[in-house]
Amino acid sequence: MMTPRVAVAAFLLTVLAACSNEPPAATGPAYYQWPDSFAFLIEFVSESRSDTVLLVRYEERKALRFVARGDRFLVWHDSVVRESLMPGRAALVEPFAPEDTLQYYAAMDRRGRISGSEPGCDPAAPACREALPSTLPLEVRRLVPALPEPPPRRGQTWEDTVVFDDTPRPRGVRGSVVTSYRVMGDTVVAGDTLWVIAWRSVRRTFGGAGGLAGLTPNQPVEEVGMGFSERRTGLPVYATWAGGVVAPPGVRAATGVSGTGFRGRAYLAGSVVERVLSPASPE
Repeated sequence: MMTPRVAVAAFLLTVLAACSNEPPAATGPAYYQWPDSFAFLIEFVSESRSDTVLLVRYEERKALRFVARGDRFLVWHDSVVRESLMPGRAALVEPFAPEDTLQYYAAMDRRGRISGSEPGCDPAAPACREALPSTLPLEVRRLVPALPEPPPRRGQTWEDTVVFDDTPRPRGVRGSVVTSYRVMGDTVVAGDTLWVIAWRSVRRTFGGAGGLAGLTPNQPVEEVGMGFSERRTGLPVYATWAGGVVAPPGVRAATGVSGTGFRGRAYLAGSVVERVLSPASPE
């Protein structure tokens, strides 16, 4: 009997083995074929520690839904559950973020890039004023690898940059995320061929008061991940990522936290990968 975590580990090892046997000339995905409606089921976990001692664990589960509206998508979060857990204490249900309660309008091209993202709400409403415009583009970046033109070949690398500026908002910062991609090849899951793209990103942000132009640099955050897309439909069906950051000396002195690590994964609802690897699947 295999647990979901072991199943994921075995799946990724199989992927790497399969990709290593791909011919050098294999061509990666050319573009995504977006249906009129689709959804990603997302799981996210972070843990803050004092050296090796767990201080707090944060868990988040939600769906990210897309429905076509003309030349744009209506996008919103659904079934959001946020919990924090501390050793020796009962789990605490965390409040929703403003972005959890709003709908967005955004364009997403066939190469996976989000543009024109804006909340579909009254700008005078408190939640609308507090919502960060960068939330959707940065979330989709983890789920949908940005494809180059022409279609990449196995082993090819490229970069994509997302620039954002949320400083007019109360919680906002300015920054960029630079992501380096590499086509690993393809693999087969339950009879379906999936393209595999590995990526590594660095997020740099500036925010707060003081410093150059009223902004102070925050610590860069590095992540690594993999995206899997169906060859038959051209849809991204699975994504996994992980990262971490070491706490600055001031934060460590004030809170005792020495660092925070995080990981996440997402499935395309109804896809073969969800059926194989989701927690609801038989073990």
